[in-house]
Amino acid sequence: GPPMRKRAQALIDEVQAESGVAAEAEVAEGLRGAARKGRFPRYGIDTTSAQVGSILEGPDVYTVDEAFRTKWFSHFPTSDAALTSEPAARALGFDERPLPFSLLLNLCLCLSVEPFSQTCRYHLGLRDARQVAPVRIGDTVRVQIRVEKLRNTSGGDAAVIVTTHLLVNQHDQPVFVLTKDSYYNAIPGLEGRGEAARTGAAHAAFDRALDQPAIEVASSEGIAASGAFVPPSLPIEEGEVILHPAVRPIGWSENLELTTLVRNTHPIHFDAQRHGREGIVVCGGFVQALMQGLASPEFRQVVEERLVHSFHTGTVMPEDRIGAVSRVLSVSDAGNGIEEVVVSTLGLINVDIEQELIGVDIPEGAPVSTQERAYTSPIWYTPQG
Repeated sequence: GPPMRKRAQALIDEVQAESGVAAEAEVAEGLRGAARKGRFPRYGIDTTSAQVGSILEGPDVYTVDEAFRTKWFSHFPTSDAALTSEPAARALGFDERPLPFSLLLNLCLCLSVEPFSQTCRYHLGLRDARQVAPVRIGDTVRVQIRVEKLRNTSGGDAAVIVTTHLLVNQHDQPVFVLTKDSYYNAIPGLEGRGEAARTGAAHAAFDRALDQPAIEVASSEGIAASGAFVPPSLPIEEGEVILHPAVRPIGWSENLELTTLVRNTHPIHFDAQRHGREGIVVCGGFVQALMQGLASPEFRQVVEERLVHSFHTGTVMPEDRIGAVSRVLSVSDAGNGIEEVVVSTLGLINVDIEQELIGVDIPEGAPVSTQERAYTSPIWYTPQG
């Protein structure tokens, strides 16, 4: 502030008076001689040298505390008692409240940005995301990534990289696994590039995780004996279409906070100086988590989750309003008082579900297929009439 500037100027004047103009010129010349260009660090996978079979280690290590869960619930709602009630979780067979599936998915996805996807153009989609071991409050997690496929697109103007991502705990035990498709600039000379040898303990851990089924803990058989209040599940009919009433945005402040929380370092998610406010994109993992939260009231009580496949066909920007429509593909008895429900959920951008979709026929095939190029359509389904 002004008082400090006045004192600083007085000190400069005193030094100049004592040392003289010659000394000042000497210092200035020395500073000019010491000038050098700054080093700008680059992050993300180096596509000029990456090979199928390469394993990347994430540099960030996080101890998951209760604040993580509280913060996540403040942005992504849930209606599932197993996640919100300790007595209900124990009555359903858990030894403590499990962490939200969407939180673990985003940690697995976003902790991979700095070592892998900070050089990518778009996140195309996820496949076979599942929790393979318990994650408890106090556990410390990090990520490992293995390159499974490298190929240039048929047009030759881009490349698709397929990777397996592991979230591992402090005991080097995989706890969550997913497969990701990412869209990069074209990779010259890729056709003649060899593959890395898939040998050693690290590759064995990836192979075991890929073969490992999702954990199955839940059972409704202990509810009556526990005395815990577990709200009843809502009836679900195979083939029905559910218009989820809730529609809400991910705001500018939310987007910035969430990217920091889960260490998503890609500048396209927050750097408006470089990309402009119109160029900022909400992380696909956040969009997916919000869709799951919006659908939660109509699918309560979910006790375990697994993602079969998700993909993105429209850019979501901060303040875009997100809604969801689900089609129930199948309902089957899994035993122990548990049903297995397979659902396809469509995310809608800036569509008022109640005002625009009640009474509208939802096409069974929408969306009909995945695309190589992400973000080419504004929404997944445009209501007619």
